[in-house]
Amino acid sequence: ISASAYSPASIMNNQNRSLPSAAPLIIGYASNASSGKVDQAIIDGASVIIWSFIHLNIKDDDETCNIKTSLDLIDIKRIREKYKHVVHLAAFGGWNGPHPPTFSDGSSLSGGKWCDVFMHFNEMNGFLFDGIDWDYEGNDNLDAPTSKFTLQTLEIMTDFSMEAKSKGLIVSMAPAESYLDAAVVPGGIDATFSFRLDLPPRAWTSPEDRDMIKGFSHAGRQCYAYVLAKAGVESFDFIQIQLYEGYAPYLHEVTRMRKDPVDAIMERVNGFVGGYVVNEMPLKSSPEYEVKIPPSKLVIGIGNRWCDGVKFCKIDPKTIRKAYDRTKNTYGEGFLGTMFWTVNEEGEDEESRMAHALKREFQNQHPGETSYGEL
Repeated sequence: ISASAYSPASIMNNQNRSLPSAAPLIIGYASNASSGKVDQAIIDGASVIIWSFIHLNIKDDDETCNIKTSLDLIDIKRIREKYKHVVHLAAFGGWNGPHPPTFSDGSSLSGGKWCDVFMHFNEMNGFLFDGIDWDYEGNDNLDAPTSKFTLQTLEIMTDFSMEAKSKGLIVSMAPAESYLDAAVVPGGIDATFSFRLDLPPRAWTSPEDRDMIKGFSHAGRQCYAYVLAKAGVESFDFIQIQLYEGYAPYLHEVTRMRKDPVDAIMERVNGFVGGYVVNEMPLKSSPEYEVKIPPSKLVIGIGNRWCDGVKFCKIDPKTIRKAYDRTKNTYGEGFLGTMFWTVNEEGEDEESRMAHALKREFQNQHPGETSYGEL
């Protein structure tokens, strides 16, 4: 690594921005900048776009470190310049995506140094991104190294987050529900930390449930709690909970147990705001950590029309609005907003576009009785 490439002077020239002030936010993940769907999502009401994905990379030939991506940075720049009010983040990871790489001796850069690598990449591309998002997940192949976290990966995420925040970047994380699960029974096995990302989903335990999921074993258990414990909730501008995780606990509650969807969301909101304890944490200070997230940093993550309601939950925007209103009535403020995966799957007509449906709900405009659908 060239020390001159990541000098403090160049890093501090980053054009720092804040999140939009008008809550609730509508946040969309996207990877295709040229289809016109991101433009439409912004017009519909999305004010934060998270681009998926970029990756930490070590070159094979000389072991220098850089950022690797297949994103069309030129078209992202076009969108950024056209819609100047929109905030743009770059996400690391993704399902089947690589975790932080290592050198030939098994070591890696510290999270702070990896942050410098990102800052240099961002500077060389005209400060396209206002911040970063952590989306490290598991792998279809249960024998893959990324079917579990390593302490090294979690430490990199921790140190990178703290460094990025100190440099004025927006920092977020998007754990799958099982990776940061506030609806668990206190003191039980599901409230304990694990590095594994190849666990059976916790709620699907009956013989009928097991028959339905057909051997699915891609859940985690409170792994993102480590990053919150070490970096502090204050290092994150928002935390997005993926309720659309495959065979998530939320899905089981609303489809198998027939729980009211608003009540199910509120159970999670209350769990995060009130706090819940994760045990067996690999921390030097204490094996216990209380996860506690204020509404102002909490984002509910949902899927759009690709969700089938069988493996991936379908959540109607009306449900989100009702949960937002109930959160505001309970705590004096609503949760920060709603994230959806993915802009790439938005439809052509208004009723098949999640960004439009969410904006309409948040503005309390309800023409007709059209429903986005929910199970």
